[in-house]
Amino acid sequence: MDNKQGERLNYFLVHVFNHILSWEEGSFKEMGISDLSLRELHVIEAVCNLKDVGKNRMSDIAGYLSITPGSLTTSVNTLVKKGYLVRENHNDDRRVVLIVPTVEAEKVNALHARFHSEMIQGIANALDADEVEVLVKALDNLSVFFAEKLKVRRR
Repeated sequence: MDNKQGERLNYFLVHVFNHILSWEEGSFKEMGISDLSLRELHVIEAVCNLKDVGKNRMSDIAGYLSITPGSLTTSVNTLVKKGYLVRENHNDDRRVVLIVPTVEAEKVNALHARFHSEMIQGIANALDADEVEVLVKALDNLSVFFAEKLKVRRR
């Protein structure tokens, strides 16, 4: 890779990522979701997704989000106070606490899913099928790279 390619890659990783986050945040404010941060929206998304497969314990959610249990506890406490999540004891083992979305969280998550669907469709419409395949392969490789970096950091 030459310097110019390195600069373009750095620009993408830093600036485009920030643009996506800003666009996402702005979209939710336009939809009237002003009481949630982007991090909180992603916690709600994780809880909703993991609840569907029976993996909505704190440790499952923290692992899914690649954050520490302490960080997750802070977010969950805030979302419980805001009325988006509740803590429930597991039916079979009362020592196990499950994090469950409220009806309001499910509504917000549906809006969040729609935003992502529209974003992906917009990207797909801007590319031909071969470009989409190359982009997906490149992003798969980036995902593996960053997952490995997270594993190393946690050791």
